[in-house]
Amino acid sequence: MAVNEFMHPRNRYRQRPNFQQLVKQYPELSDVASVDLAGKVRLDYRNKRAVHLLSKCLLLRDFGLKLELPPDKLVPTLPLRLNYIHWLEDIGTVARWEQERKQPVRGIDIGCGASCIYPLLAVVQSNKRWHMVAIEKAQDSVESAKANVARNELQSCIEVKSQKLEGSTILLDVLEDFHNERFDFCMCNPPFYDSGAKELKPQDRTGKRREPSNASTGSLEELCTEGGEVKFIGQIIEESLLLKDRIAVYTTMIGHKKSYEEVLRILKHASVHNVTASRFCQGNTTRWAVAWSFDDTVLLSLVPNSHTANGNGNNPSPGKKKPIGKPVACRIFALEEMDSMQGVRNYLTAQLRSIEIDVRTVLDSSSKGEEMVLELTARENTWSHQRRKRRAAQIPSPDKTHVIPSQNGNGTEVCQENNNYKKRPRLEMDLSDTCSQQADDRKDEQPYVRAAVHIQRKDDGYYVALQYVAGVAGKDAVNQILQYLKNTIKANPIPDTTEDGGKEDTKC
Repeated sequence: MAVNEFMHPRNRYRQRPNFQQLVKQYPELSDVASVDLAGKVRLDYRNKRAVHLLSKCLLLRDFGLKLELPPDKLVPTLPLRLNYIHWLEDIGTVARWEQERKQPVRGIDIGCGASCIYPLLAVVQSNKRWHMVAIEKAQDSVESAKANVARNELQSCIEVKSQKLEGSTILLDVLEDFHNERFDFCMCNPPFYDSGAKELKPQDRTGKRREPSNASTGSLEELCTEGGEVKFIGQIIEESLLLKDRIAVYTTMIGHKKSYEEVLRILKHASVHNVTASRFCQGNTTRWAVAWSFDDTVLLSLVPNSHTANGNGNNPSPGKKKPIGKPVACRIFALEEMDSMQGVRNYLTAQLRSIEIDVRTVLDSSSKGEEMVLELTARENTWSHQRRKRRAAQIPSPDKTHVIPSQNGNGTEVCQENNNYKKRPRLEMDLSDTCSQQADDRKDEQPYVRAAVHIQRKDDGYYVALQYVAGVAGKDAVNQILQYLKNTIKANPIPDTTEDGGKEDTKC
């Protein structure tokens, strides 16, 4: 099944190029083109020269890039490369790479190959706002990559560096040359195959796999690596555990679904939970992608993926009837109930903290009328059976002197009891400090649930969307927390959100 409809929505090659016009513009294509009985011009993708010429002509026409490749090297197909670049752009939007900063976005391409295609596309696509370091081990590919960069006069934006032939690291040795410089992302299109395998093709488990529709191109070192792509990516993950936020977001493409599932298991085993994944669909080919980060200001769960590729969650993935990973959302306040998004944020923060859920602000562009993103982290279920707890709090008990209502009037167990064993926190205590101390103490624990809270102002009110990020409780806990917030708002009048309970500084 052709899956062009599942390409990234900004990918210009969702629509096939008009080959008839292309041949007129670039007559050299006529040598590898044919005309069918209906008068349509077609290219034979099994012809290596046709694939080579088509890529060169499209790069020149659509991006103004001049590319030359040695005959034995991998020919970059553009739809797949653009899908990866657009996905990086989506990650950059969430990470706010280009907002309110003067420095260019800095990226690393691991294994740029002879074409240096990803750095070239990244720089041109971003109008030179992205600067790239392209690293490559094969010396002949390094020279070809440098020539392609010089051919397009992009030396000020792309630095091609040779990796040590005797080196055993992928990123560590390279980053030594950049001292303490921090990069926004790294990307990788690793060799798919294990050099120890007998055949350079995917395993055919059913015997029904069709022969590739495109010509196979590329040298042995571009297609194979010891242990295959899982071992290669596994080493990047190991090095990322040492580098941490020297690189804000680590990304890689994956050629086989089995490898994709194994990479996710490796990340989970390494306790890396800030992860997002996507699927790149083009023609009859599907590839997978994974990104992870140690930067707690980058909520990768907010990055659109192949399941919500059109940005509103209505675009199902191939073979699926329903989108996956859609956040739970609802209108939580009418416009007349709150005077600002800050008021909504302060109220929600107070309610969540009153039941010992840590909250911090990740993104605040409410001053521009845009959006606000919070992150909540719960260490246990403190929101269930709230009605029962409120009733229990009203019943006198011999071992309780009296019950003090909590800030939201729900009688939660956090600070409603005044007895010999619990002390109510002083009213003047800074809740941000308390939250910070709790977050530091629990930093290494696996959370019960972690979720992103997206606040938006629309014409008819304020909307809140909660999206599961990580945690043993799974996505059901996110639904429960949203329901708790709705019940709390319904049961209680909206308080003044400018008091201590809703301080502007919500970072924990």
